[in-house]
Amino acid sequence: MEPSTNPAWEEQFHLMTRDLEEWVGEEELKAMLKEGKHPKIYWGTATTGKPHFGYFVPMSKIADFLQAGCEVTILFADLHGFLDNMKSSWELLKHRTAYYEFIIKEMLKVCNVPLDKLKFVRGTEYQLGEKYTLDMYKMAASVTTEHTTKAGAEVVKQVKNPLMSSLLYPILQALDEEHLGVDCQFGGVDQRKIFMFAREHLPRIGYKKRIHLMNPLVPGLGKSGKMSSSEPLSKVDFDDDDKAIADKFSQAYSVDGQVQGNGILAMLKYVVFRRLESAKRAFVVKRDAKWGGDLVFNSYKEIEEAFAAKTLASVDLKPAVAAEIMQLVKPLRDAINKHTDLLNAAYPVEKKEAAPAPKAAPTTEATIASFDVVVGKIVHVERHPNADSLYVEKIDIGEGEGKERTIISGLVNFVPIEQMQNRLVLVIANLPVKTMRGVASQGMVFAASHKSEDGKTSTAVALVDPPAGSKPGDRLQWPAELGVADPELSSKRMERVLKKLKTNDAGVAVFEHKGAELPFTTAAGVCTSTLKNGSVS
Repeated sequence: MEPSTNPAWEEQFHLMTRDLEEWVGEEELKAMLKEGKHPKIYWGTATTGKPHFGYFVPMSKIADFLQAGCEVTILFADLHGFLDNMKSSWELLKHRTAYYEFIIKEMLKVCNVPLDKLKFVRGTEYQLGEKYTLDMYKMAASVTTEHTTKAGAEVVKQVKNPLMSSLLYPILQALDEEHLGVDCQFGGVDQRKIFMFAREHLPRIGYKKRIHLMNPLVPGLGKSGKMSSSEPLSKVDFDDDDKAIADKFSQAYSVDGQVQGNGILAMLKYVVFRRLESAKRAFVVKRDAKWGGDLVFNSYKEIEEAFAAKTLASVDLKPAVAAEIMQLVKPLRDAINKHTDLLNAAYPVEKKEAAPAPKAAPTTEATIASFDVVVGKIVHVERHPNADSLYVEKIDIGEGEGKERTIISGLVNFVPIEQMQNRLVLVIANLPVKTMRGVASQGMVFAASHKSEDGKTSTAVALVDPPAGSKPGDRLQWPAELGVADPELSSKRMERVLKKLKTNDAGVAVFEHKGAELPFTTAAGVCTSTLKNGSVS
């Protein structure tokens, strides 16, 4: 092997590949660096969905490429956006491309990336040319629909009867490598199949295979693990204010001790700690002295180890990360507020039909049947970030995957957290949403309690348990004469009924009605509590 003419090549290789999930073409890349060449790289983004905080991950990596001496091109892939199942009209694409260019340049400024070292290109500037079009036909004649369908499986929206445009998408992305004149293509690991398609099929029409560098996919803040526009709480948007960011983090899915798939830790690793290292600043988790006082971390590895060992809890981690995210988002939000015309043109607010007139309040007497009581399963529970006596639970009540309800319960002093996890409970599902210390609660769980002599405090509390064999979505069953559940249960009607709920001598939860005790009953049997002769609320 020829000796290297570039003594810094190993450091350049480290910068280019650090924190990547995978890279293909390692030997070619090392050879280029050893010869003192400056690799030409491009990163492309289809100008469709609204950019969010997750875009900081590739921006941070682009900063690495520039530091390593690479020449970087950013492609605003407007034509790709149209081909991907027509996610945008031509007219809307123009506005979205303008917004993408604006916001990505603002993000790069926040990352201290010098814009004069970057080249910005729009796909339609060259993809409609004669040579590019001819190459597209050549490649289309050398690949099958099976090849292109498989290549785009992780990127292009999959439908039963795909449009021809979606089959062209991988072909165009492969040709971009040649027509942008680059040595490497950079993208997320979800692009891997398209990258391998390009390596296999570009040589068939006379072009060399390129090097491919792949970022990991950073999980979102929701349980599904995805940053998705259909899950507003899964991502941080650049026009979110500090309160919205705090709320999203307080409701984020995070299991103490579980590092894999944790979106909060991923944001720390791939974005926040890059900023902290650059500023030579430690990461501080503020805690009350009674919980051990503040924690100071000088590396991401220290945080991950502490979280895995459960010496750092989600309830303490969330507000600390949220505070760092707020600092990153603020200059972007300020820039957007100065250019709201760009945002509104790119993502116009859909005109909604006038809301129907509110329904009249129920005229029937309030009974237990006015409550929509559903069996739920607590799939995640943690301490409330802003209230020592409260739990924040994610409860599956059978409404579908990813639609678990966030419910707050004042049970910290009565039910250990380990007894809450994966437990079946009874949920009142038709209450209005109520924000409690910064977290929105979407219902209430039933519990039995004994009160102090003055009736102001609880001396003992135990959950009301559904019968064995129950499953999320099962509902309490009542005689037809009691009526049906209110669309939304008002606090006044609820209070009238709560006075008539209790557990009897056998611990069965009952509703007192006309001198009789009607048991809480599902299809699987009666509901009980370990706390007998208590009030139920």
